[in-house]
Amino acid sequence: MNKDFEKAYQKFLQVWGEDAQIMMAIEEMSELTKELCKYLRYKNFNEKSVEEVVPNINEEIADVLNCIEQLEIMFDSEKINEIRKAKIERTLKRV
Repeated sequence: MNKDFEKAYQKFLQVWGEDAQIMMAIEEMSELTKELCKYLRYKNFNEKSVEEVVPNINEEIADVLNCIEQLEIMFDSEKINEIRKAKIERTLKRV
């Protein structure tokens, strides 16, 4: 988690509550999914469209990361990091 943003995340959770922030995370992940689908669709057919969608992807990634870091606060960030590490190690063994 980016510690620079932790106070802001705590404030968001305090003001809007966990349920609202979970819904926001779902919405932002959906928006990122949509932009990534556009990227895959456009990259093979129209280079200009790809150039137009990349800034949208960057914005949606930022939104998703902000939501994910709030979810880390809500749930067990230590356990999440343990699981991430194990999954990375497992994948490294496969490659």
